[in-house]
Amino acid sequence: MVKQTAAISYNDRIFRVLMSLLTALFMSLYGSSLGFWEHFVLKAFYMELLSSLIIATFIIELVHAVTKRLDRYYDWQERPLKRAGLQLLLGVVLPGIVDFGLAAVYFQFFGLNIIRDTTYAIYAFPLVVALIFMFNLYYLCLYLFLKMKSADGGNRKKETILVQQGARFIPLAISEIHYIYHQKRMNYLVTGTNKTYFLNETLDEMESLLPPRDFFRVNRRMIIRHVACTHFQSHEHGKLLLQLEPPYSESVTVSQTRAKAFRKWIYR
Repeated sequence: MVKQTAAISYNDRIFRVLMSLLTALFMSLYGSSLGFWEHFVLKAFYMELLSSLIIATFIIELVHAVTKRLDRYYDWQERPLKRAGLQLLLGVVLPGIVDFGLAAVYFQFFGLNIIRDTTYAIYAFPLVVALIFMFNLYYLCLYLFLKMKSADGGNRKKETILVQQGARFIPLAISEIHYIYHQKRMNYLVTGTNKTYFLNETLDEMESLLPPRDFFRVNRRMIIRHVACTHFQSHEHGKLLLQLEPPYSESVTVSQTRAKAFRKWIYR
């Protein structure tokens, strides 16, 4: 079974949006003999710009999603060679194929064959692949920077975290946390005394902040502290059913893929 690690929180949504816009604008202007401002009086330019923006956004989000997935299962530091190969295959080759397919659909809409009737494959596509490669390189550099920043922080985990109750922000000791959960697009923290607070951080961010010896990501919607689990039992399809204290309003299960790691974690 592939070891699962905490995902890196890149927090670069604004950067991705800007990159999508700039890439779409660049590709729409690339190879044109018209002046820069002359394009903006042509109706056809806006259709091309919109199509380029949709494709660029999809490709950039695909690279982002692939990178986060690989971060979780094939960490650069732990499995560098396999990670490099998978990043090249899934982060460069796959998005390149997807881009070419989307571009072919776009040209087909105008009755053009992307190979026979356009120069896209000769001039524009190599440039697109280069941009995709650079975006992957950006994530590698950002990963190394965040890892270095984390190490410079002193290898110590936070002892307190800011939680919110109404308009008040309250410093809460990590030792008071029993579990954290996501519900209806909001994140909540529950203490051992059954007090519930609102969290601004995502579960991915909290997973990276909390000590892994004491906290475990049981599923996509919940992180628990070891003392919160009063008992667990086998469930359908190899899952585990947990009983938490304070009680949670819904059934809490550990997926089959995480069950073995959970058993190892809980026996301390």
